[in-house]
Amino acid sequence: PSMEPTPSPSSTPQTPEQEWSSALSTTAGQATMEAQLITNVEGFERIVAGEGKVQPANGYGDIIWSDELATTRELQTVNGHFLELDGTWFLLDGETGVPTKVGFTPLAGLDSASNVIRVGSEEVLGVPTQRFDADLEPNLGPSTMGFSGEELTVVNDATDASLVATIWIDDDGRIVRVLREYSASSPDGDPISATTLYLLSNFTEPTPVEVPETADAIPAPA
Repeated sequence: PSMEPTPSPSSTPQTPEQEWSSALSTTAGQATMEAQLITNVEGFERIVAGEGKVQPANGYGDIIWSDELATTRELQTVNGHFLELDGTWFLLDGETGVPTKVGFTPLAGLDSASNVIRVGSEEVLGVPTQRFDADLEPNLGPSTMGFSGEELTVVNDATDASLVATIWIDDDGRIVRVLREYSASSPDGDPISATTLYLLSNFTEPTPVEVPETADAIPAPA
């Protein structure tokens, strides 16, 4: 039994903070995801788009990413983290940083929200939702915004950082859109910014994420 006080029969309305927190725990199972990751560090902008399936609660999924240079496929499974490049599969160890890995945890860091505001009703792809804005812990920016290893050499020393988020919650209490916006200054005083946008839809029960049988070239786990 919960230690929380039982609401009266008239049902006390939840605070924005409670609605935000409740949506984080309700957004479970498996969802179709569309993502866009944008970083801009010292004048160099990088844009990556992704689509696939993710399981927000455990970080598993299968995502195809594309940018102006290449298309890659990335898997996060119970057996490890895999990346396909030009038809060859690689098993990545925990030390190998891939900026797009943040896509498997679209809700990461949202539990640090403060100053939550219920903005009001908005539609997301035709779905009625309630929009909420909040501040997040700025020190979560480097790990949640999809910065590359090279970008992090600058971002990790940034000052004046801020991180804000907006979520849209559907009538089932699930988060169907997540927007994060990060800004800071580099040690040289240059602006740093990053934006991540996730759309979640078609929620189902989670299914195992299988490593493709064509993954012959994966280095065997140690």
